[in-house]
This record gives sequence, structure tokens and C-alpha cells, in this order.
Amino acid sequence: MKKQGSYTDLLKPRILRGLLSLSGKGYFVEKGWLNSYLKKEALDPAGNPIPWLTYSFLDFIAGRLSKDITLFEYGAGNSTLYFAKFIKSIKSIENNKDWYQKIKSRLPSNVDIAYVSLANKAYENAILAETINYDIVLVDGRQRVACVKNALSKLSERGVIILDDAERAKYKEAFTVMKDAGFKELPFSGIAIGAINHKCTTIFYRSQNCLGI
Repeated sequence: MKKQGSYTDLLKPRILRGLLSLSGKGYFVEKGWLNSYLKKEALDPAGNPIPWLTYSFLDFIAGRLSKDITLFEYGAGNSTLYFAKFIKSIKSIENNKDWYQKIKSRLPSNVDIAYVSLANKAYENAILAETINYDIVLVDGRQRVACVKNALSKLSERGVIILDDAERAKYKEAFTVMKDAGFKELPFSGIAIGAINHKCTTIFYRSQNCLGI
């Protein structure tokens, strides 16, 4: 296969001019990517918190969330702040104690957050202790394949699972598990917030689901 360009091409005047123009206009500015990259925080163009997920996924999910949806989240942060604005309630668990202490005071009243250690599989098994089933399970923390497996038993009839960084080879087993369970997959590839490499956020869903897929 013929090589398509190289890093040295970035030094060509025409390409340099094009790259410099991105600081003032275009997709990166319109989506808030540049601001997120500089501040190392996931933000929309207005400076509001958004999840560290792909922009194509965020474009898709916009307008599909409703106030009757419940969400369980592996990994708290800007995603928690974002989803809390549009849905009924969130149960979020976080394995980083320092981050948990920092984020918990910023969360609205419809969020229940807990610090859960990774020791003895407590983190990945946390969802199994829940007394309700969830419409969405967002897997964006540690031990993701195990979290996906456990989430299956705590999904509502219309439930979906969202797996971030789905392009990583180490999460391949999750796709087999979900397919065997009768779920379809919908990948959203491309640029993610503050990232310069190819990323993918994947939704696993059944025919009747809370996102209208």
C-alpha cells in the first residue's frame, strides 16, 4: 500500500496555513475541541461540560434523552454533569478517591455517586447490588469487559449499554458477549473531545430501546 503522507508534510507552507486556520474557524472551533484540548477538560463551545466521548456519538444522542431515563455510570465526571441535565437519575461509581472527593460537590440532586475500590472486584460488581434495572449503562471506567458482562443482568427491557474507547483490542470480548446476548451494535467513530487519534463509542441495543434506534 502506498504511504499517504508523513509527519514532514506538516511543515509544508500550505498545510501549515491550513492547520493555523483551525485555531480560528472550522470544525475544531465549532465543536469546542480546541478549547477542550487546551484546558484538558471536555467542554462544548460555550464552556459547558460534556462527556469524553466521540463527537459523532454526542451528535446522535442529542435530543434522544428524556426525563424518564435512568443511568448507571462506571466512571464519574463531565459525563455525569452532562447526562444529569437531560434524564431522571444517575447512579455513578468512581474508583479514584481523590477525583471522587473533587467531583461529588459539583453534582446535582438527581445524581447518587459512590466511591468503590477496585479491590476484590468490588468496582465491576457494584451494579449487581442495585435494586433497580437501568435504561442506560455507560461503561467508561476500569475493568470494562467485566462491567459490560455484569450490566447485562441490570438492564431494563429497553436498556442499552454504551462502551467508550470501543476501538481498543482489549475490549473485543465485550462485542462477542453482547452479540451472544442478542444485542446489535452501533459504532460512532471519529474524533473525540481533546483527542487527536481515532476513537470509537459504541452503543449495544435491542429492537425496543430507550434511544429510539
